[in-house]
Amino acid sequence: MKKTKNGKRLFSQQFKISAVRRVLEGEKLGEVSRDLGIGYVLLWGWKKRVKEKGEDHLYNIGARSGQKRKPDRDAVQHLRITELEQLVGRQQLEIGFLERALRQVEEQRQPKNGDGEAASSKR
Repeated sequence: MKKTKNGKRLFSQQFKISAVRRVLEGEKLGEVSRDLGIGYVLLWGWKKRVKEKGEDHLYNIGARSGQKRKPDRDAVQHLRITELEQLVGRQQLEIGFLERALRQVEEQRQPKNGDGEAASSKR
């Protein structure tokens, strides 16, 4: 088993996948972690990542640094455009709803009397 300079153990992707599969197949997480000599929280994190993102996101030894890459500017702009398009769509739905509601209120409003006074309410 490989270790980092500061003494932390490094696990292969296959080791992580096989440990998570044991848990997903019904073995208790605590039993699997004790059997393999790894921390409960570490195995829980691997299981969570597999459930959320899939086994491909359990990286192999040395395949991933601890730092996140800075997002690509084009990708950030594309994401922002998508968010704004969704916002515009929601706003269009709200405007349509409010226009229909206003139309219904105006249709239900009583017309004024001939003398210019407001009509009395229905009872």
